[in-house]
Formats: sequence, C-alpha cells, structure tokens
Amino acid sequence: MFGTYFYNKNIRNIVILFGTIFNDISIRRVTAAGVTQNQFKVPIGYGPAQKYLTKLKQKQLDEQTGITLPRMSFEITTMVYDTTRKLQTTKKIRQVNDSDNTKLKTIYTPVPYNFEIDLSIMVKNSDDGSQILEQILPYFTPEFHVTMNEMTTLGIKRDIPVVLTALTTQDEYEGDFLTRRALIHTLSFTVQGYIYGPTKDQGIIREVDVNTGFNFNDEKEVNIDVKPNPLSANPDDDYTTTVTTTQPIIP
Repeated sequence: MFGTYFYNKNIRNIVILFGTIFNDISIRRVTAAGVTQNQFKVPIGYGPAQKYLTKLKQKQLDEQTGITLPRMSFEITTMVYDTTRKLQTTKKIRQVNDSDNTKLKTIYTPVPYNFEIDLSIMVKNSDDGSQILEQILPYFTPEFHVTMNEMTTLGIKRDIPVVLTALTTQDEYEGDFLTRRALIHTLSFTVQGYIYGPTKDQGIIREVDVNTGFNFNDEKEVNIDVKPNPLSANPDDDYTTTVTTTQPIIP
C-alpha cells in the first residue's frame, strides 16, 4: 500500500506561506527631531532562534561570519491532526487532465492538520521590537486568512487561517546583565492547513446507456441513452445533453 512515490509539497507550501506573510516588515532609525536616518527590511529565515543567536556570537568574534540584529526566524514545532475539521474521506476532487482531455485527475479530500509555528523576533533594543510587533499584531484578531494554491495541478485554492495563540518576551544576556545579547519576542501561531494524498487518472464517462423496467426479469421496458453534445466536450465546457429513449416494439 505504501511505497508509491508522490509529493504534493503541502508542508513546503505551508512554510513558504508563513514566511511570505512576514517577509516585508521594515524598521526605521529616527533622530530625536523626528528625522528618518535610514530604513531597512528585517530579514527572515527558517530555523530556530538559537541558531541565529549562535551566529550572532560568531559575529562578535569574526566580522566575516555571523549575523546582525534585528532579524526574524520561524520553525514548525509540531503538526497535529485536527479532528474538528475532518472531511468526508471517500469524497473525490476531480479536474480535467491538461495533458489528456479524455481523463480526469482525481484525489481524495485532504487530511486536516494544525501546524504549530513559532516566529522569533530578535532585536538589540526594545524600540526595534516594538516597531516590528506593531506591524504584526493588529492583523491577528486572533486569526489572519491567506489564500494559498494548495494543489496547482487540480486548481485547488483555499483560504488558510493563521491564528495567533501566544506572545512571550525573553532577554538574552552575554556576560554581565548590562550587556544585552538579544531581546527575543516569540509569537506562537497555528496554521490550519491540509495534506493531500496521491492523484490518480480516471476516464471521463461520455455515455450512459440504461435499461429500465418494472419486471424483475430479463425483459427491458425502456432503454435510455444519454450523451453530451458535442461528444468531445470536457466537463468544464458549455454543452448540452442528448437523451434518446427507446421502447421495445410489442407485437
């Protein structure tokens, strides 16, 4: 049963979706007179905050390595099956095969999973952190919806809720308590996504031929034949149906 390769990139797309939400945040350096000295975007990457703090320490030892602050990072901490969003497991989603219009691509309804993701905001001073937080928090009440192409091959799009569940702050010190290593704001989110199974090809039914009758025997009372018009029409095309009803000649 298992062992047939397929890869829909569902988890990868969740990571890209989440990172895209926060990839355009910037901060400003302003003088006491209110003049903006410079403005720059806050970089974001995938990985634990401790990884970037380690690189920050390397920066202090070697200017050619390591990183500078402010910076953001995020990582998936857990993935949990969501029973409250369970869908009918036997239902199929269908789409005409682009490479062969005589077949449909089919896939069963996806499995709902909650992706728990932590976003770490690492800054040197509190004002930088406040600027970043105020560009994020107003949008989450506590959820924020983002449209994602879940399955491009089947044309499936969905509004994905990203729910803010917690916010914590931590001071990291290097040596004495007067030298701050980093101020870290950690925002915890739940992304309500889905994971799809393998796709399969299914032939398109272009004719239905039915024999009906009132007697439980081999005799047919009525024959009904249903065809699309034109016969080569695709499911998404505009077409009509031709219904031919034939009754046997009774001597």
